[in-house]
Parts: sequence; structure tokens; C-alpha cells
Amino acid sequence: MKLALYRSHIPTRPYQVSMPPLGLGYLASFIKRECWFCEVAFFQKLDELISWKPDIAGISSATENFTDAQNSARRIREELGVPIWIGGSHITSLPHTLPDCFDIGIVSEGELTAVELVKLYNDRSPTPADLEKIQGICFHGEKGVMVNPRRPLIQDIDTLPYPDWDLLGENWALPRRDQVHMISSRGCPYDCIFCSAPLQWERVRYFSPEYVIREIEELRKRYDPDEIFFFDDLFIGQLPRFRKICDMIRERGLHKGLVFRSYSRADLMSEELADLFSELNFQYVDFGFESNTQPVLDYLNKKNVTPEKNQRSIDLLTKRDISIGGNFIIGSPGETREQMEETRAFVERNRQHLDRCSMGPLQPVPGTRVWEYAKKRGLVSEDMDWGRYIIDFDHLDMTRDPYLCETMPVEEFQAFYEDFHRLVREINLQGQVRKLDRDLARSRGREFELKTRLETLKGSRLVRLASRFRRKRRSLRDDS
Repeated sequence: MKLALYRSHIPTRPYQVSMPPLGLGYLASFIKRECWFCEVAFFQKLDELISWKPDIAGISSATENFTDAQNSARRIREELGVPIWIGGSHITSLPHTLPDCFDIGIVSEGELTAVELVKLYNDRSPTPADLEKIQGICFHGEKGVMVNPRRPLIQDIDTLPYPDWDLLGENWALPRRDQVHMISSRGCPYDCIFCSAPLQWERVRYFSPEYVIREIEELRKRYDPDEIFFFDDLFIGQLPRFRKICDMIRERGLHKGLVFRSYSRADLMSEELADLFSELNFQYVDFGFESNTQPVLDYLNKKNVTPEKNQRSIDLLTKRDISIGGNFIIGSPGETREQMEETRAFVERNRQHLDRCSMGPLQPVPGTRVWEYAKKRGLVSEDMDWGRYIIDFDHLDMTRDPYLCETMPVEEFQAFYEDFHRLVREINLQGQVRKLDRDLARSRGREFELKTRLETLKGSRLVRLASRFRRKRRSLRDDS
């Protein structure tokens, strides 16, 4: 059996082709371990997938790429006529809307479900009665789309093999020599109203510190990267575990010659945490600040976060020369212009301390409370054009994108956004220059270290013997 995996994407969006999809990497590893008879391949280009002629095609998609996922499925169906599965956050949020171009939707965590499906399809072409017995899927039955009960989550995620990095390939915008990313948990301990993670994962689960450390060691051995990016929703979500990981990194010296990047949270920031970041080379830390006014933070359910804590987190990391990034959301339903101005003023005050900044309108992602609110207002629907979720932040068009704010005319909001976005662009350009300076300093440090090692080796007995051997060999060659 041949199973082809594909992630729907928009090639012109740089962030969608910058890093490989670790979710499919985990899925591939698990299937290969549990189904010896199944050959699994991942494809970045649809033409190559079709040329491979798989027996089954599996597509992963978020909401913004779901139109592309459907178009890809239709082409696969037309040219190959094979079963097609869809997974990812969008179908997990709206399983009852499974389009006809897909045979099966895999809801939430996919490893156990995919293995059961692979074994079933290897045995026979399944009937609706067969599919009714499989937890965690939606499919087309005799009476329309059937949504089966969810499959219980994997209790001990340490039982999962590491992602199949080789299968995911090397052709990504960020070379692995520069950066690799990894995930040390599934889910988030918080419940912001705009985030689909609570629906996707139901609850947060953590890989053990030992599992995480072994993966860091493996990535260093394989790729010797300049940077490892912890791509969790919140890597520091369980502080005792984070402290233990830091202790193990320190004991093994895994932070030497390496930079870490992570997401943090303003209300968890402390002197102790900032010291750990600094000591263990967490040189890049990003926050989901979202807003700097309390009513909006409360609306977004940013529990225990305040404008004062936002500022304190920046101050703590600035003192330790750690590069800071911030994400911001404007345009909540009851947010006033004055409140948006407060958030913009916060960014302006800290422009010399921020190296990365993103800002955009509140989006009603399916499965979130914001989605339910937008649906009641008739701003979104389950059969809408999902391409509207592909937002061009450099050329925002709020006559096209779902607009939730009730306090400002859309034209006024658009003008405010464009002014704010100019500030964001200036910060990002300034941050890129500072990153080049950091990279240059790190390169010079490595060069100095290598020269020091070389000078040390020159005086060693082994090097002297090797040098003597080379002179002797050269003399014999000259005599002959």
C-alpha cells in the first residue's frame, strides 16, 4: 500500500513554505512503525504526488487553505480515482461539513485513527458499516455526512516516535542548518476565545523532559543547527517541567553553540524565568500580547494578563538583551478607537525593544467562540469562501475580510490599521537589521572558538605525528 501525504498551502505566502509540517511528520512515523506494509511519502507539489500514483492520498489543511485542499482533492480524484482523506484544524472544527471531494475526515489527533484506517483499507474496501465503527472520523453515509464519536486522546505522548524529518524533505525556505523547529507539547493550558487549540487538542499534554532532551540531542546530531525553535502553543506552560528541561540542557551543555527560540506569556514572566532564558541562550522570545487595554484583554479571555504585566515582561527581557517579538489583535466587537490607540501607543513606546511585530484584525476561526459570535451576526457561514481567510496584511481589505468591530465604520478602521501597520513594518525592518548584527556576532564567536581549538591542536602530540608523517610522505614522493 502507498499512502501519499500533502499539506494544502498557498506557495506565494512565505510563512506557509518556511518550515515542514511536523504534524504530518509524526503521522508518517507512527504509520510506518505500526503498518510495515504501508509505504508513506510526503509531497510539497501536487504534480509529484500524482506521479507517484498512491493508493490513498491524505491532505492536511487549516481554514485559510481549505479551498486549495478541495481543489487538490478534486484533481487527485480526477487523475487517480483513489480514496482521499482530509485532516487538520478546519475539518476538526466543522466535521459535519465534509465536502464530497473527500471520502473521510480525520478529526483531532490523527495517529491512532490513521493506523486503523490504513489497516482497514489494506484488508478491504470499507463499507459504511465498517466506517461507523471507527472513532474520530466523519464520512459520507447513506443519510449524508456521518460524524462518529471522538477518539480518546493518546494518554502518554512519549509513546509517539519523533517526526520523520527525512520524509518531510529539505526543500524549505529556512534551511535546517539555520533553524529546526520541534514541538514539546500538544495543546495549550489557556482558553483564548480566538484560538482553535482547545477544540483541536481538548486539553494540554506534555512530552516528558527526557523525551524533549533526546529530541534536542538528535536534532543537533543530524543538522547542527544555529537555532532550535520550540513551536509549542506555550512551551513554558508548565513551569516545573520547563525548569527541569533547563536543568537537563545545562547539565548536557546543549545550549552551547546553539540559540533557542520560544513563545512566552506576559503573566508568567518573572525574574527567574528571564534569568533562565538568558542563561540558556533563549535569545528569541515572542509574546501574544494581543492588546494593551484591560477591557479588550478580558474580552479575549487573556486570563491574568494586564497592561502592566505586558510592560514588565518587555522590561525583564530587555535588561537581558533578549530579542522580543509581539503579536497584536485589533477590531474586537466592542473595542473603541481609544482602546486601539492605547495598544498602538504601547507598541510605539517599546519600538526600540521589539524586533518582531505582527498585528491584524480579530478573525473568526471556525470552532472558536469568536466564530459563533460572527455566525450569529451573519458575517460567516459554513459554506463561505474560505479564501477570505487568506489575509494580505500589507494590503488589508476589510470590505472582503469578516469585520467584527461594532464601534468604528469599516473605512475608519482601515485607515487606522494602515497607520498602525506602518509602525509594525518599521519595527520589523529594524529587527531584521539587529538580527543580522546578532548573527554576525555569533559567527565571529564561532570563528574565534574554531581558531582557538586549532591553536590547541597544533601543539598536541597527535598533530605533531600527523605533520611528521605528511613531511615524510612528501619526501618519499620527491625522491621517487
